[in-house]
This record gives sequence, structure tokens and C-alpha cells, in this order.
Amino acid sequence: MDVAVIGAGPAGLEAALAAAEAGARVALIDAYLRPGGQYWRQLPAEFDGPPLHESSALLARLAATEARLLTGTLVWGAFPVEGGWQLTLHGPNAPHRLPAQTLILATGAYDRPIALPGWTVPGVITTGAAQTLLKSQRVLPGRRILLSGTGPLQLAAAAQLVEAGAEVVAVLEGAALAVGRGLRHLPALAGQSARLAEGWRYWRALRRAGVPLRFGWSVIKIEGDSEVEAAVIAQIDDDWRPIPGSERTVAADTVLLGYGFTPATQLSRLLGCEHDFAPAHGGLVPRRDDIFQTTCPGVFAVGDGAGLGGVELARSEGRIAGAAAAQQVGRLTAAETAAAIAREQAALAREQRFAAMLGALFTPGPGLYELATDDTIICRCEEVRLAEIRAAVAGGAATVSEVKGVTRCGMGNCQGRICGELVARAIARELGGPASLTERMIAAGTFSVRPPLEPLSLSVLADAAEK
Repeated sequence: MDVAVIGAGPAGLEAALAAAEAGARVALIDAYLRPGGQYWRQLPAEFDGPPLHESSALLARLAATEARLLTGTLVWGAFPVEGGWQLTLHGPNAPHRLPAQTLILATGAYDRPIALPGWTVPGVITTGAAQTLLKSQRVLPGRRILLSGTGPLQLAAAAQLVEAGAEVVAVLEGAALAVGRGLRHLPALAGQSARLAEGWRYWRALRRAGVPLRFGWSVIKIEGDSEVEAAVIAQIDDDWRPIPGSERTVAADTVLLGYGFTPATQLSRLLGCEHDFAPAHGGLVPRRDDIFQTTCPGVFAVGDGAGLGGVELARSEGRIAGAAAAQQVGRLTAAETAAAIAREQAALAREQRFAAMLGALFTPGPGLYELATDDTIICRCEEVRLAEIRAAVAGGAATVSEVKGVTRCGMGNCQGRICGELVARAIARELGGPASLTERMIAAGTFSVRPPLEPLSLSVLADAAEK
């Protein structure tokens, strides 16, 4: 293959199209059974439902090319080989190995975990998971639902739940959104009329349903043993710490936590790309140039997997990276690529401004990560509590890998995706020192990444070794 695109969401679809329509031999790979990603999540083939028009148009164009679509396929390894890269795959119609001259990583993001007392009680899920249930199964996560988090997704999800018949107790937005602070970002709203209209529709839907929307509030504790019974909420300050005396208890059977997303960087880290820690962009992100090529030549990273920015930014990045990859494999001239990139510059700048505004307004503050008590589980896979992590640090562990060796944090099925940042933050708080929290987190490091990137049976690995 000339170009292998990993991830068939908005960024990956656009990247694959740009490269394929330029004449490149393209493989588009996705773990889901149907393309579209989380944003354009399709109903299962067995379900009836309205078509997703935006993705349908892109998929129709893709079908008109010679691009190879591999769905239901895991990319569990990636290795440098002569002339490019080799991916190791697992899927019903996938080859065991797929060589490609260039790679475009469009791996997306996953819900940012926040550990607080009661977050493992049945009935507590992420807002993204609730949307997945609605989009892919038409199933409500509960009946009496409280949403707590930050960012526009909260408003959208709450409105969708109301329209689906749920009782939404309240929507708690952690950001206070003071008028003066918001006015500084007004220029970023230029050209965003569609988004503003969408937000207005969601807000009106909640108003009609009588759903309270509280700014500067958050869930700080969830009560219940075998199921959610209630949540303790509180007003929070600018650092997202609870304000004493503001606490109150709200009855609910479901709590949705939606504090943004974390870029899925496992594949870019496995490839050896350099990364930076950028909280406003979701955390750890690959370092890229102006065509979204990483520090590994021939490897591009686009969309939310390379830094949170929303669907339109992801699509624009995908088109640019697809054209640049097509040039690298000799399918476009430098002039043709420059023209393709120039067509994207206005949209790219507009969406980058909007993404910067979202990061400035809705990045959770440090106080949110201080809600966990000693008894709070941090690593859900191995059921490791904060007290055990603190004890490991007191015993000399100073990095997440050292804590992992003592406590088994990060050894479960998620391979540290959920607990990685939480452990790094806990280490940084315990060690203290003159350096900033971010600097101390960087020093704590990340869990190492190695193949297989996803849990696989030994039979699959053995079979791959024999091919």
C-alpha cells in the first residue's frame, strides 16, 4: 500500500479520500464494524434508522475509488521496515500484515476519566458512553439522570437524552464561564453560526423540559452500593475545588461524567513519535509540523487523536495530511499538494481558533483530580486504590512504571488508558516540589506501550507469527 489510514472517523475518512482520489493505493482500517467513528457512529446493520447524510456522502465517494476498507479490524502492532512501515492486523477480512509507505493515524480520543468517591458504582458511566448507547443501540442509560462535566458535549447529550424520554435531573457545567472571560474569546465564534444554532437548539430543548443548567458546579461524590442512589454536588472555585458549605445531595439512578476527552496516542507512541503534554488539547499529543507529519517521517497524525479540536478541524487536518501523503508516494506534485493545502487554510485557521477557545474555557482544573480519597479506586482493571499508590510513592516509586511494578496499576485490559494520567497526577501531588504540576507529571512519565496494543488471545499471536 502507498498509504494506510488507521481510523475511519471524520479525520480518517477525509484523509483516505484525499489520498485515494489523488491516485494513491489506500487502505482504511477501523476497529468498528461500520465506518464513521464515534462522531458518525452508524447503527448496526440489523437496525433500521435514518441515514447519516454527512458520512454517507463521504463513503459514497470512497466507494468510487480503489481504496480498501478493512472494518472490524484491530491494528495491534506497527514496525519500521525497508521502504516504510508494517502493520500487524487482526480482523475477519484483514491480512495478518500490511506494509505501507506512509501512515496516517486518525485514532480519535476516549472519555477522560476522573476518579472521585463512588465513580465505580454501577450506574456511573461517561457521557460519551451514554451517547454510544443512544446512537448505536437506541438504549437509555437510565431514567433519572444527572450529568456532570464540562464542554459542549454535555448540552448535546442532555438534550438527546430528554428527546429520547429520559428525565434529566440537572446538567452541571464545571466551568464558571464568567462574562469577562467569555468575551475574550468572541473572535473565535466568527464563522461558527451552525455550531451556535445547534447549541441554541439544545439549550431550548432543555429549557422546555425544565432541566436546570448550573455553571461552576460539579459532582464530588456518588452514593450507593449496588447501584447509584444519589450524588453529592457542590459549587467549585476557579481551580475546580469544592467551595465549603455549598454541598447538596441530589437523587438519581444514573450519573454521567463528561470531563472531555483524552487523545488515543498508543499507536503514535509505539512508533516512537515525539509527544508533548498539552492539557488544553487533551493531554499527551504527538508533535507535528504544518502538514501534520509527526517526528517520524512518513507518519501523519490527524483529528482528536493528535489533539482535541472537533469534527471540522479533524476533517480539515485529514484532507491536508491525505494530500501530503499522496505527494510523498509520488501521486501528487508539489504544486498540486500546495494548492490542496491552500484551499484548507481559511477553514483550518477558523477551526484552530475555535479549538483554542474550547481548551481555554473547558479544560478541568486541578481541584477535580483531588476529589479521590485513599479508598478511591484509581486503576479499575486491577482495583488499585489511591492509598496503595501513595504508599508506593512513599516507598520510593517516582514514575508510573515504578508504581506499576509495585501495585499492578496499568496491567489490566485497558493497558493504562484509564488510569495512566490519574497515576501520574497522584505521583506529582505526592512528590511536590518547586516544579509546576505539569512538569512533575511529565517527570512521572507514562506507561510504556508495546504490542499487542489491544488484548488478543495467544492463538491469534501464534497464528500471526506463523504467517
